[in-house]
Amino acid sequence: MIQVIIALVVIVIVARLILKGYKAEPVLFAAGLILMICTMAFDWGSVLPKGLQSTGISFFDPFEVMRNLFSTRAADLGLMIMALMGFAHYMDYIGANKAVVRVATRPLKKLRSPYILLFFSFLLASVLQLAIPSATGLAVLLMGTMFPIMIGLGLSPASAAGVIATSLGVAYTPMAVDAIRATDAVGMGKDVVGYVIGYQGPAAVATVLVVGIAHIFWQRHCDRKIGFVAEIATEEAVGDEKGVPGFYALLPMLPIVMAIVFSKLFVKDINLDVVTIVLICMFVCMVIETLRLRNFKQVCEGFSQFLKGMGSAFTGVVGLLVAAGVFAHGIKVIGAIDQLIIMAEHVGLPPFAMAIVFAIVTLAAAVIMGSGNAPFLAFVELIPQIAHSMGVNPTGMILPMQQASHMGRAMSPVSGVVIAVSSGAKLSPFDVVKRTSIPLLIGLVFHTLIIGMFYMSIPAFG
Repeated sequence: MIQVIIALVVIVIVARLILKGYKAEPVLFAAGLILMICTMAFDWGSVLPKGLQSTGISFFDPFEVMRNLFSTRAADLGLMIMALMGFAHYMDYIGANKAVVRVATRPLKKLRSPYILLFFSFLLASVLQLAIPSATGLAVLLMGTMFPIMIGLGLSPASAAGVIATSLGVAYTPMAVDAIRATDAVGMGKDVVGYVIGYQGPAAVATVLVVGIAHIFWQRHCDRKIGFVAEIATEEAVGDEKGVPGFYALLPMLPIVMAIVFSKLFVKDINLDVVTIVLICMFVCMVIETLRLRNFKQVCEGFSQFLKGMGSAFTGVVGLLVAAGVFAHGIKVIGAIDQLIIMAEHVGLPPFAMAIVFAIVTLAAAVIMGSGNAPFLAFVELIPQIAHSMGVNPTGMILPMQQASHMGRAMSPVSGVVIAVSSGAKLSPFDVVKRTSIPLLIGLVFHTLIIGMFYMSIPAFG
């Protein structure tokens, strides 16, 4: 219990300092170090993740954790964010983003409210998880492609960011780690597709529609509070000072198209990393620019815009991602999550009430840690035994937890997806969380009720 108290105290202090205007990076670094030092001081376990060797001096091990996170996140997630932000910067420079807006404004003129666009944008973003099962990867891809278009069409940056940050807030992809683990936990072996189609998918699709509708009303409410009036942009307002042809409207969507076409959903023998896809798209765009301008020197000068975009992404995103990782690691190693699991296990409630308790605990853990998989993978180990002892199908208890883990990640100011989206939109993580929380909480309540009505009565396997 003492671990939970220490973690809660540190979390409250962190939130208070950040809300007071303190820089988030050093605050999160300090909080993570304090939690790791407490872990070592009270001998609650090792602060080093599996596979990472000690420095030989235990007091220096927390700094080794920081170094490891800098190394992995900057080289992997950080590079992906930098590449996509650089591509978005280049698309804006060559006028491709305005070409998209100019083409899209014609059919969108018939919309009575631009917030209808939010609904369809959310549906599209959600469907893309079938090809891109990484929440942060999908959000970063959308920030480099869809976000500039949504802004150009007259939506507020906060509204667009809220929609993109929740793109994998409701999960139904069979390629996700949680789906694979849940399939095994409910006794369906490796039939992940069967689990998604028969159990996870129906409730998730209904929840997506509810969250999409909630976005319309919540984003409009938030925009009105800050005095923003959303209006579909006119062709005259967009302009075309670069004289780019209409087909340039296709260029910003190239990374999404390639990510889908060459995903495991369609092609199993080709593995293209997101960064590789961006570099290929940059090459294609520069060739097209060369043919249009017939001035290779000018095209080469435009490449510097891509590099500038990458540089701004590094200074604004990578440090915060690492700091959030150090903080989440501190929460994990101090044992607070393990204590929450034990507490939830011993509550002793009816099956559906127990499912609600585990969903709430999973949601809270995901918000605190900024990770969806970490709390879900820890909790799901307990569910089969508890469910079978109560005579119910474990799917009825696992599904609310599974969606709560995804929703909690999109509601966490220290999650990779929120940090990436907030940095790209030039907002604070708390501004983005404000835009994601209400639609997702509405979705969680709706999803949990669906599970209670239709899934808890299914007989247990075996």
